[in-house]
Amino acid sequence: MIDKLRQDSFWMGLLLGATIPTLIFGFMQLIILFLPTQIIDAKVFTLQRLILISIIPNVLLLRYYLLKLKYDLTGRGIMAVTFIFGLVFLIIEFT
Repeated sequence: MIDKLRQDSFWMGLLLGATIPTLIFGFMQLIILFLPTQIIDAKVFTLQRLILISIIPNVLLLRYYLLKLKYDLTGRGIMAVTFIFGLVFLIIEFT
């Protein structure tokens, strides 16, 4: 399984770059859904903030693939998905 993740492929970068933020976003939504409102204020965690928090692991993943493994194609895929998530954030923020 780990050998599959160590490929220098644009499509692998797209897959990794989309999967990890989506899982983190869904996990944070579940936490907000199941925690009582006395513990957590739902107004603090807006959709825009959740999107920004879920993009953070992509930056770490991008750094790992570009600097440590020297996989440029995978890094480009991760960067493309991160850019798309950033555009979604901007569209939601300014509309």
